[in-house]
Amino acid sequence: MDFLNESDNPYILSDESKLELNRRGAIFNQIVGDWTYEIAKNASKAERTSCSIKSSTFVYGEIDFYSIGEVFETIKNRYGGIPSGGVFYDLGSGSGKCVIAAALLHNFQKCVGLELLHSLYDISLNMKEKYDEIIGRSEACHAEVIFENVDMFERGWADADFIFANSTCYSPDMMRRISDFPVKIGTWILTTSWVLESSKWTVHETITKKMSWGEATVYIQQKISN
Repeated sequence: MDFLNESDNPYILSDESKLELNRRGAIFNQIVGDWTYEIAKNASKAERTSCSIKSSTFVYGEIDFYSIGEVFETIKNRYGGIPSGGVFYDLGSGSGKCVIAAALLHNFQKCVGLELLHSLYDISLNMKEKYDEIIGRSEACHAEVIFENVDMFERGWADADFIFANSTCYSPDMMRRISDFPVKIGTWILTTSWVLESSKWTVHETITKKMSWGEATVYIQQKISN
């Protein structure tokens, strides 16, 4: 599989883009600041313990806001950008931070988070309330943020234009099911640590980015065939 490795030529943001990312980052922190990584991690652990959930696929982790922003800028400047409007999905959205980040970083029509654990879903609803309060009064047009307490495979994401999967702890079967799920040609997906091993998807680039647990490889992929 041929793609641009992060060691070859990582995209460097312009000073103007850095300033704008910092501006949006300040708004992001205003929205999510009351719900730290530790709060979400402990909520996830407590629910998994009480429900005897032992699968490592539920281990909690977050991607850094600036990492997502840098990936969006990479796609914009190297691969033609992300179309205006459209639908963003986070598969296993945890406390909802990546959904909020996507809503702030691009003019999606709606940003949807699918999360199975009730405790994390409850946190995400609080974030949505804060997002609606802050963004609703400061932006004329903004993405609708939606969180659903569902099994992502049962719910589906066929209308996705952009997908994020924090997949470091996902099983090979989960990665296969994600790669096989029917979405339109041209749909973007970001995965962490694991690539979609399918001829239906092409890997444009791989980048090492900051996560809550350290660094992980992020794969920038796009659907090219059915």
